[in-house]
Amino acid sequence: MLNKATAYALIDKTLSFCNHYTMVTVDAKEEGLTRFANSGIHQNVYNNDTSLTVAVYKGKKEASVTTNVLDESSIKQAVKEAEENLDFIPDGEYELPELTLPPEIAVEQYEQEVSKKFDIENRGKLLKEAIDSLEDGYIAAGALSLNKTVLAMGNNRGIKRYARVDSVDFNAVVIHKDGSSGYAACNTNKAAELDVSEQFRTAFQKAKTGLDPITLEPGAYTVILEPLAVGDLLAYMSYSGFSARSVQTGLSFLTGKIGEKLFGENITVTDDVSNPNTYPLKFDFEGHEKKRLAIIEKGRVKELAYDSKSAAKDKTTTTGHSVGHPDIGGFPFNLVMEAGKDNLEDLISSTKKGLLVTRFHYMNIVDPRQAVLTALTRDGLFLIEDGVIKSGVKNLRFTESMLKAFNKVTGITAERKKVPGFFAVNYVPALKITDFHFTGKTSE
Repeated sequence: MLNKATAYALIDKTLSFCNHYTMVTVDAKEEGLTRFANSGIHQNVYNNDTSLTVAVYKGKKEASVTTNVLDESSIKQAVKEAEENLDFIPDGEYELPELTLPPEIAVEQYEQEVSKKFDIENRGKLLKEAIDSLEDGYIAAGALSLNKTVLAMGNNRGIKRYARVDSVDFNAVVIHKDGSSGYAACNTNKAAELDVSEQFRTAFQKAKTGLDPITLEPGAYTVILEPLAVGDLLAYMSYSGFSARSVQTGLSFLTGKIGEKLFGENITVTDDVSNPNTYPLKFDFEGHEKKRLAIIEKGRVKELAYDSKSAAKDKTTTTGHSVGHPDIGGFPFNLVMEAGKDNLEDLISSTKKGLLVTRFHYMNIVDPRQAVLTALTRDGLFLIEDGVIKSGVKNLRFTESMLKAFNKVTGITAERKKVPGFFAVNYVPALKITDFHFTGKTSE
């Protein structure tokens, strides 16, 4: 994998060919992926790719070229093309300030045990042991992957950036021959946090509990959302509402409401790269240092995520949340939801009648201005009666405003889990929400 010295040398070589203010980005990815289906491993894939992007700036103009051919002549050609393209590009709306501080941000502390525990041989052994533990009538499918990522940046003003993240991503669905299914997933950069056998047991137990599901009519229910489901809601709220650009365009449900109390007192959400349960990419895709954001503090909307262009429009400074796509603007992808004092068992036992939701599927934004989302439940929906899980339930579709749902949270677990986000992982608890609206049902 690309180390810091090699990455910096590649950046310096590229910058030596440049005639304008230039930012060079090196993106290296290595993935070992093991897929399984019908309770058998059917694919092992290895991919290794390093790309280099040259972004050249001149006044209000910006041009970039990306290549994964990294010999000297190809790098020179990429620089030449980017600089020549400046002549054909119209001025942008703003002249972005040059990045000069801090001189270096480097994070090299990755856990080597991740690579050892989840190499190709061990992935096969772990999956075989887990699959062999299933009872007759059940099959499993999913994937286990080892990912190594390096992002390095530098400009001709002396700036250097380097980060390496080694992580493992696992998901499994266990399916009974009669159709019930259960799901479990884990994405982490810490080897001890993923026990493949335990994840399989979770998915298997959900499939087993969901046998012979009943049909419920659409309506308003008390729901207990497990962390995977909470993570889905939070990720889509972030996508549609937590960026400064979405407020500037008027599409965000936070438009004109910064500083207002829109959510329950028990809702606090930050974007915090310093939290050890998020991934330690401490700079954004423009090279700016990430700042901690108090997005929602005790229900009150406090801060938005900015990249350079959205910051220029508001005559402020970036918060270090560029994902490299100006159309998206700043995007929080180290979301942390504050924990409560409950545990999942107590949330269930205190529920007279409600639904336990494992995760959502095919989520979409219905009305961004009202934060209305819709999705289907999947791989584990259960009826709770008198504090006990009674049966599986055929999947339902919810359609609900998060402005309403996050004002009706009556329970938050102390335990939180890392769940997949759009660009990294988010760290969230389980939630109990009253009066959560389901608007459709399925036959499965």
